[in-house]
Amino acid sequence: MTAPPPIPPDRARWLGVIVLAVLALAARRTESPEAFANSTFPRVDDAREGLHQGTIEVDGHLWPFALHVPTDYEDDPQRQWPLVLALHGASGSGASFLDEAGWDELADREGVIIAAPSALPMRPNVSPGRAFNPRLWNTGQHPPDRPRSQIDDLAFFDALLVEVTRRWRIDPDRIYAAGHSNGGAMALRLAAERSEVFAAVASVAGLRYVEPPEDARGVSMLTIFGGADPILPTEGGLSILPWEVRRTPEILPELKRYAAQIGCPDVPTVIEHDGPLHSFFYPPSPEGQTLGFIVLDRHGHAWPGGHAQLAEPLLIGPRNDLIDATAVIWKFFAHRRRRSSED
Repeated sequence: MTAPPPIPPDRARWLGVIVLAVLALAARRTESPEAFANSTFPRVDDAREGLHQGTIEVDGHLWPFALHVPTDYEDDPQRQWPLVLALHGASGSGASFLDEAGWDELADREGVIIAAPSALPMRPNVSPGRAFNPRLWNTGQHPPDRPRSQIDDLAFFDALLVEVTRRWRIDPDRIYAAGHSNGGAMALRLAAERSEVFAAVASVAGLRYVEPPEDARGVSMLTIFGGADPILPTEGGLSILPWEVRRTPEILPELKRYAAQIGCPDVPTVIEHDGPLHSFFYPPSPEGQTLGFIVLDRHGHAWPGGHAQLAEPLLIGPRNDLIDATAVIWKFFAHRRRRSSED
């Protein structure tokens, strides 16, 4: 595949201004101050079904979260439940992602606890806003001298998992992470740097920006991309966001490298085609890990099957809801369990 020609710098600047202006109009409001309220995590006796919201303080920063517990959680006091960390994309929030991607519905339908935290904003000490101070995960993508790059998101996820597993009955062998865009990159980072925790991860419209340590375990990965994504083009090239202009690598070589790192056999990439849906799954590694990718034609950067947003086609490309990404991801997760230390 051939990368598109680079965009001239003057055109890139003007396109960035246009995208920023439209995004500012699409952002109906800056997040309310209540999003940073110093609410507490639910008490132990409040660990029941339904929606929970609060914050966790880590290294002096307050991280909001939303957590949905299935409606039948209290029916069997001995049952352990799978947990999915649902990670929003840049400028999103945990609560909105829980609803807009249908994670709350999946929680009740499939019997899964969903934890949807909110990232800190690009300027961490200023209130977040969708257009000018978006919430971002520290995926390792941005320069280390930026304020957001200097905050340890892994420490936050460690603390979140400690709290959630202490207060709810979580199956430690069935913990997963799935994310959109910047959140997808964070899910892939968790697979690389917290491989002892996760049974599988999934990313929609996201790539990984860190390398796994030498002693990392293999973690199965599912990746989903839009074939008409202007922000993460599958053939690589320049992408223009309100807060940066970046160059994306070609996707297939990146995925092939990820597959090799988790031990999948090096086989020809023979893609299966089903109308606008194109997919390939690597044969499993000796320990059973695999990597799969799905490309959806005529689809941009949105979460497939999620709620459409204002000015979406102009901002992030067309929508093709042939698949429900949330359901597809859970199907990939459902039968996968974490490898034990003896494996």
